[in-house]
Amino acid sequence: MFKRLFLLEWRSFFRSADLGKSLSVRLLLAFLGIYFLGSAVTFGVSLHFLISELFPNQVPIHFVGKFLLYWFFLSFLIRLMMQKLPILNVKPLLVLNIPRSNIVNYTLLKSSNSFWNWMLLAVVVPYLIITARVTDFTNFQLLAWCIAVVGFEYVINYLNLYVQQNFDNGVLKTLPILALLAIIFGLDYFEIYSVSGLFGQYFDLVLQYSVLCLAAVVLAVLSYFLLYHDVKKNLFLDAYLQKERSVVKNYDLSWTNRFGELAPFLQLDMKLIWRSKRARTVIYSCLIFVLYGLLFYPQKEGNPTSLVFVGVFITGIFVINFGQFVPAWDSTYYAMLMTQNMPIKLYLESKAMLMYLSIAIMTVLSTGYLYFGWIIVWVNIACAIYNLGVNVPVILYFGSMNRKRIDLDNGNIFNYQGTGAAQWLVGIPLLIAPIIIWAIAYYAGGIHVANITLIVIGLIGFAMRNEILNRIAKKYQENKYKILIGFKEVNN
Repeated sequence: MFKRLFLLEWRSFFRSADLGKSLSVRLLLAFLGIYFLGSAVTFGVSLHFLISELFPNQVPIHFVGKFLLYWFFLSFLIRLMMQKLPILNVKPLLVLNIPRSNIVNYTLLKSSNSFWNWMLLAVVVPYLIITARVTDFTNFQLLAWCIAVVGFEYVINYLNLYVQQNFDNGVLKTLPILALLAIIFGLDYFEIYSVSGLFGQYFDLVLQYSVLCLAAVVLAVLSYFLLYHDVKKNLFLDAYLQKERSVVKNYDLSWTNRFGELAPFLQLDMKLIWRSKRARTVIYSCLIFVLYGLLFYPQKEGNPTSLVFVGVFITGIFVINFGQFVPAWDSTYYAMLMTQNMPIKLYLESKAMLMYLSIAIMTVLSTGYLYFGWIIVWVNIACAIYNLGVNVPVILYFGSMNRKRIDLDNGNIFNYQGTGAAQWLVGIPLLIAPIIIWAIAYYAGGIHVANITLIVIGLIGFAMRNEILNRIAKKYQENKYKILIGFKEVNN
């Protein structure tokens, strides 16, 4: 039966109308997956030697056990944001002579083959092979330890899917996990109580009494059946529909009236952001990526071009995340908009104004990096002005090539639905072009010359925005019917 279900999915994939797009996206994801798996294997091979060098007084495998709790917490957090239950198209299957238990088991077994499970194995297996060669632990002891670790990872796998099926799938559900992780880390850091150490003692005991690894296996089986019964009970088309509707909240958007003709469009976008899960996810990710600079700024020495990369990225993160899907955000009612007596330029101006506001907000938030030096804030301001004058019209231009509608109810961060060729191509001028311009000016005259160059280019673009938007509007008008046809395709 599992073979038949697999063949049905296989045929559905190769017979779909968007086979070319699906193949290209999957090939790209496969390439990224192989890269990350290779990095995980490299980390696993070197982990024993890194611990031995950095912590010579620690037994590496005991040291790893102490930090496994953090691994599982982070795994749960990442899965909440990026992993979804691989639900089949059950509508045609429910009327066939196929036991519901087979459909559910097949679905859950597909989730067991998740990329995140393979990531753990890519680290653990090479690490244990090296440990077996350089330590006195027997293969049986290490096998039991591996079973315990993998068992807990599958507990995380199934519990994550259970939580997602029964709770709101917005990004805010990750906040309790972050809070609990912060509390445990605080207890460890201030030496109040070592929760991670207590958890690590279980894995130390597994090395002494291998039979204890079965505890993790039992927990994994129990979590599997918990998810199994929940999915089977709700294996109906309307099972997870919201039964209680919350009171609609009206927000005061009168402040947008100062923008004149743009006000109705700005209000529409604000409501979209507040009400749709995918748009809210963009806002949450923007706030998270404000911290992206912490990966680069503490490093006193490094490639100076990383400053402009981070500057463009932080101040323009909303432009990148939101702007690349213009006009797909309005795909459900884009046809209605096109029947209104309004110039397309007015629609584009409203999107540009929203992105201008976001750049200003992100620039203000990034001023906290003044702690690492005023040069960083100076670079960020230059990048923000460049984003205003150049990247905003660039991303609006590429929007005229957008043919993919998006699902506004999918709040998954790792969601490539609605992604087409335009979304991959737009990254080149958005990020690479300012780096090249800044680098040439930097090596020719220094950091101030480089920043002023970006500012001048940005101001020129901003001053010419009316002419540029007129040209972009013509492009949208030329592709009007192609966009409308593309937005009618639901499964693209």
